[in-house]
Amino acid sequence: MRLHALQYLRAVAALAVVYSHTVIQVESYAPLLLEFGGFGVDIFFVISGFIMVFISKPTDTPRAFIINRVRRVVPLYWFFTLAMACILLFLPMLFKRSVFDWQAFALSLAFIPYESIAYPGQLWPIVAPGWSLNYEMYFYVLFALSLFFAPRLRVPIVIGLLIVIVVIAKASASDSAVALFYGHDVVFEFVFGMALAVAWRRGFRIPPGLAIALVVVGMALLLVRLPTLRALAFGLPALMVVTGALYIKLPENRLGVLLGDASYSLYLCHLFVLGVLRVILPPLLGEGPVAAWSFVAISLVVCIIASIVVHVVIDNWLLRIERLERFKRPEEDTLTARERRA
Repeated sequence: MRLHALQYLRAVAALAVVYSHTVIQVESYAPLLLEFGGFGVDIFFVISGFIMVFISKPTDTPRAFIINRVRRVVPLYWFFTLAMACILLFLPMLFKRSVFDWQAFALSLAFIPYESIAYPGQLWPIVAPGWSLNYEMYFYVLFALSLFFAPRLRVPIVIGLLIVIVVIAKASASDSAVALFYGHDVVFEFVFGMALAVAWRRGFRIPPGLAIALVVVGMALLLVRLPTLRALAFGLPALMVVTGALYIKLPENRLGVLLGDASYSLYLCHLFVLGVLRVILPPLLGEGPVAAWSFVAISLVVCIIASIVVHVVIDNWLLRIERLERFKRPEEDTLTARERRA
């Protein structure tokens, strides 16, 4: 089955992230705009934890799982990482502070966390939103390891590994990029999603009215930004939103499905679009609140259009099975189209 509400939620989460980056693009506009939206990443993490358990089968193997995840995540991310490298080398004026560094470029391609040169204190690759993909790949590796064991043990093993690694990273009392990355509580948002998937598989259901209430309250808490650990401030409200969306029955909407499918493209390409719009639009729009909000509205629309083009023209081309045939293994033959696209 395809969970249309979760598909639409992916689009909403990606747009929230785009908005959060749009409002800080122009210094004179920033004080006039409401800043929020970073919680879109937390929603993605909960959805990811849910989907990995939701699509898993007893016959899954670590090799097939990793190959499937690499197929879905790596090609488009590498495409934009290479594009960013070229821009930083030849058109650095499109971005505020980013600089090119060969080591940073290599670490970005390898999904290895490091402290950003342009933004000290941030563990960002050269395509900044890729920091969340570092966590996604980390989670995928742990989930792949769990596939060596019986299905009933897989979720407990992933949870146990995450806890042990966080404890070790915290106990090291190190301020290195590795310790900070692996010791961050944000990883438990994947746990929330996995727990939700286990409950779903065991038949746990809630009425539509309660589901709507969870979405409303969860979104309100995300906007409030409680001053506590990220897994609590954003992770638990994100879990509420994802849970509510899961149990809200919505009809299939072609545009909504398309935007959900294009959410990954939107997440990766929007900074490139904003880099151009930040140069072009302000001189045309002028100053003031109307100009600031016009910049946001135009940017969101252009980013959406660009993401659909990227999804249809580039992402789908990169994902075509025949172009990745050399990675194929016999045990992958049973993968469904839905699983390859998840």
